[in-house]
Amino acid sequence: MSASIPFFNFSLKKVLIQQPDTLKQARIKIVYGILLLSLLKLLIAIPLVINNIPTNHLFRIVFFFLIYLALIKYLLYKPLSINIISHLILLTGIAGIWSNLFIFGQQLNLLVLQFVFMVTFVSYYLINTRYAFLYSILAISPVMFKLAITSREKWHLDAISQELPSPGFEVVVLMNFITIVLIHYLFYRAFRDNVNEKEILNKQLLATIAETKALADSRSVFLSTMSHELRTPLNAVIGMTNLIKDTATEEQTENLDILEFSAVSLLTVVNDILDYNKSENDKIELEAIPVNLPGLLHKVCSGLQLKAAEKGFDLLLEVDDKLKEQWLIADPTRLTQIIYNLVGNAIKFTEQGTVSVQALVVQSDEGHVMINFSVTDTGIGIPYDRQEAIFEPFTQASADTTRYYGGTGLGLAIVKRLLKLFNSTIDLKSKQGEGSVFSFAIQFDLYKGDINPNSIHTDMNSSFDNLNILIAEDNPVNALLLVKLLTKWNAKTVVTNNGKEAIDKYLNNTFDVILMDLHMPVMDGYQATLFIRSLSNPIKACIPIIALTASVSHNIHGKIKDAGMHDYLSKPFQPVSLYQKLNLINIAKAGKALAE
Repeated sequence: MSASIPFFNFSLKKVLIQQPDTLKQARIKIVYGILLLSLLKLLIAIPLVINNIPTNHLFRIVFFFLIYLALIKYLLYKPLSINIISHLILLTGIAGIWSNLFIFGQQLNLLVLQFVFMVTFVSYYLINTRYAFLYSILAISPVMFKLAITSREKWHLDAISQELPSPGFEVVVLMNFITIVLIHYLFYRAFRDNVNEKEILNKQLLATIAETKALADSRSVFLSTMSHELRTPLNAVIGMTNLIKDTATEEQTENLDILEFSAVSLLTVVNDILDYNKSENDKIELEAIPVNLPGLLHKVCSGLQLKAAEKGFDLLLEVDDKLKEQWLIADPTRLTQIIYNLVGNAIKFTEQGTVSVQALVVQSDEGHVMINFSVTDTGIGIPYDRQEAIFEPFTQASADTTRYYGGTGLGLAIVKRLLKLFNSTIDLKSKQGEGSVFSFAIQFDLYKGDINPNSIHTDMNSSFDNLNILIAEDNPVNALLLVKLLTKWNAKTVVTNNGKEAIDKYLNNTFDVILMDLHMPVMDGYQATLFIRSLSNPIKACIPIIALTASVSHNIHGKIKDAGMHDYLSKPFQPVSLYQKLNLINIAKAGKALAE
C-alpha cells in the first residue's frame, strides 16, 4: 500500500485496490464484515428492545456501537493498522463473553457460545498463532469455569437471554450466524484464490525454468559450435607454424614465434570461455590417471619460461624431493590448467623480480599425500578490498587491468571452480605494489602400480615408413597439415573427405591406423567407426582409430569410447602428441612382424 488514503475515505474498494495479496485482502474484508454486521445487528436490535432492555445493558450496547463505528472508520483510513483493529475486535468479543456470564445475564446461553466460536476461529484468521491461542483460552475459560461451579443437574442452555428480550435476542443470534458464515466464506474464497494464484505462478515458474534451461542448452550448443569453428582453423595455423619453423631462417623463426604465440593466446581465451561454461553447468568431470607431478610441473613451467624471459626475470620451480619417485592419481589436464592460469597471471602482472612455483608435501601416509602448491610473484599486488572479487567471472582487480594487461577475467574464476572439484580452495595473500601469493592444498591418492615413465621431452626421430595411414578429414587445410606432418615422418597417407569415402578406401586397401575427424558431411566419424567395428573380418574390424576433433562437448569422451575408437586428439594438437600415439602403433606393428 504505497498511496496514502484520505481521512474521509468511506470506500472499501479504494483500500482493497492498494493490496494485491489475496489473503491480506481477505483479512481486510473479514474485519470490515465483522464490524459492519456488528453495527447492523445493533441498529436492528436496539429499536426492537429499546423499551424492555435494562439501562446498564443499553449503555453497554451503545458503547460497543461507538467502538465498532470508530474502528470501521479507522480501518478505511489506516488499513495497515489492521492488526491493532483485529486485537480490539477480539478484546471486545472477550469482554462481551465475560460480562454476559459474570455481570449482566450471568447465564450460559446461545449468544455467549456464538461469541466463543467467533473469537476462537476469527483469532486464527486475523492474527498470529501465539495471540490467537491466548484469545481462545480467554474466550473458553469463563465458559468452563461456569460449568465447573454449576451442579451437573443444573446444566442447561438457556433458550433466550434474560438481559436481551425477544425479538432482539433472535435478531442478534441470526446476525451472528450470518457473520460466522460470511467469515468462513471470505477466508476460504481467498484461500482458494490464493491456491489458484500459486498454481498459475508455479506454471509460469516451470515455463521460465524450461525457457532458461533451453537458453542454457542453446548457449552450450552455440559455444560448442563456435569452439569447433574457431579451433579448426587454429589447428591449421599452429600446425603449419610448427612445420615451417623446421626450414625457416632466424628472422622468419622470430616472426613465426610471434604468430604461434598469438594463435596459442587466442586458443587460451577460447578454452577459458568454454571451460567456464562447462564448470557453470557442472559438466566437468575429473580424470583419475597416474601422474608424475615433477614432470607435469616442469612441462608447464617450461612452456611459460619464455614469457618470463621476455620480461627479463626468471620463473623458478621448486618441487619437494619426496615427490620425485612418486606417481599420483590425478587429472593432469585440470591440474595443468590451474597451474598455468596462476603462473600465467603472475608473469603477466610482474614487471621485475621473480615468479616462483612451489609444490611441497605437508602430510603423507602409505596411500595418500597432501601437497601444498603456491605461486608467488613480485608484481603489482591486489588491493585488499578486491581480493574476493577477482575470483568472480569477468572481474579483474581494477577497471584499468584489462586495458593495460589484457585478459578475459575468467582465469581465476576457472581456477576456483576446478579446485572445488579437487575438494580444495584457493588462498590469497597480497599487498598492493609488493606482490601476491596464491596457494592451495590438494590430497592425492598414491599410485601403486608399475610405470615406465616417458621422457619429459619426446624425441621425434623415429621413422614411420612402415605405417599406412588413412585420413578422414573434410577440412582441406587440416588434411594438408596432416599429410605434410606425416610425410615428414615418412608415413604413407591417403586422404578422404568424409566417413563414406573412408570406408570405401578402407575396404579396398590395407591400412595400419585411421585418423578420423568426427564432424564430416555424408557420414560422420561416429557412424564410420561403428560400421568398421561391425565388419565380419576381425582384422579389419579391429584397426586402431584415433579421433581428431575440435569439439569440446562435455560428453565427447564417452561418445568416442562408445563408438569404438581407441584414442583421440583435440584440435589444435601438438605434433608430439600425434607422434607419441602413432609411435605406439608403429612399435606394436614391428613387434608383430618379428613374432611372425
